[in-house]
Amino acid sequence: MKIATLLYKKLLTSHKLSGKLWNLCRKMFIKFFHDPPCTLNIHGKYLQLPLSHQLPIYLKHHPFYDKLLGRLSDFISNKHGHLKCIDVGANIGDSIAACLKHDKDIFLAIEPHPTFNKYLHKNFGKFPNVKIMDVVCSSLNKSEIYKIDEKSGTASVISSENGRVMQTKIIEKNIEFSDANFLKIDTDGHDFKVIEGAKKIITENLPVVLFECDFFGNDVYIENCMETLNFFKEVGYSSFLIYDNFGYLMGKQSLEHFIKFKHLLFYQLTSRFYYFDLLLMKEEEMRIFIKLEHSYFISKMPNKAVQRTAKVSAEL
Repeated sequence: MKIATLLYKKLLTSHKLSGKLWNLCRKMFIKFFHDPPCTLNIHGKYLQLPLSHQLPIYLKHHPFYDKLLGRLSDFISNKHGHLKCIDVGANIGDSIAACLKHDKDIFLAIEPHPTFNKYLHKNFGKFPNVKIMDVVCSSLNKSEIYKIDEKSGTASVISSENGRVMQTKIIEKNIEFSDANFLKIDTDGHDFKVIEGAKKIITENLPVVLFECDFFGNDVYIENCMETLNFFKEVGYSSFLIYDNFGYLMGKQSLEHFIKFKHLLFYQLTSRFYYFDLLLMKEEEMRIFIKLEHSYFISKMPNKAVQRTAKVSAEL
């Protein structure tokens, strides 16, 4: 719908009071026209998305939000000659838009939410190098009843007696992606189960793994974190990078000792902080990538006088 697109563009280019007015118009349009589609430039590609989707607003207000994927795809392609990515929680395809740079790049996009899956098909359904699935990715192959909690362009799939029957599958059943070199997971609460269902692929290939580390009401969240990180240590990873929910690099953490990361988890659980993104890769690649990340963030610092100090910190 062209009017919805125009409305969202007006919101994104407005400031303060006018922005509030355009946002009010957007909310009314969503209500009366049942969340119509719009088309916006996301990561350099024009994607269709529901008018209620918050991603364009996040991208406007947070300069590093969702930008890591582009840097990662470039790094992996340069190291391996191609990108073979499993995107669990593909949403409307925005991660694919950030990562798809070459025709030889291949994607398995998994999105169980009916609305997002519909937009995913609209955006990438005709791409021969993108395979789309609408299953719940988990640690077991079975049918289960789920309800979907959707909010602001993201969705959680929750086991419930009052939902609909959905198929759950483990990643390993997709044989053609058994040699994937990038596993990206963003499932609003199911990331640990997805990793459990991908253990064979991870163990055999040691791919780059990026996943969301968040609470989502899980009363064994800390235990799940430690079990997952210990698994990565056992199969051959040595460290991981931590990013905050706005895309800023927080630092590197060894998989030998978790005490510092446990302090960060305590901060996460007792503050208004949202979530971490954790990035793992082979250590010889990690040593190269973290130097590139330090250079990237230092180059983006608005206060050039502080860059020297930041460089000293990066060398510690």
